[in-house]
Amino acid sequence: MKEGTKVLLIAATIIFLGFTSIKGFTSHIYNRTDCEQMNIDNIELRTGIDIPAVSKVVCEFKTAEQMKISVFTLDKNQVDLADYTTRNGFIQKGTQYVKSGERADTKWVANLDATTWKLTVYVKYKA
Repeated sequence: MKEGTKVLLIAATIIFLGFTSIKGFTSHIYNRTDCEQMNIDNIELRTGIDIPAVSKVVCEFKTAEQMKISVFTLDKNQVDLADYTTRNGFIQKGTQYVKSGERADTKWVANLDATTWKLTVYVKYKA
């Protein structure tokens, strides 16, 4: 086998393994339903909403309902509320900003209170 062919074969193998690893890790994050690990990443993947800098997180998973409720207190010193709500497609209703969505395996609602700076995300995992 020529030297150039070996190098290309090795490079292709490394690239394939890299992409496969990334896809597997992303799938692992997406399929988590608990609050223990990668909660923010799971919510971002399921909802498409960016979770910005936060100062506090409270999360609860209700097993019977297959629902996760996460409350993020946004960091006022690092988040521009107007920019954040616009970039993420929230709809303003008084002092509340709301966004929701549904896909084959997830139904979710995000509610951002502009007075308390609390972003509450309800994620319903469908069976």
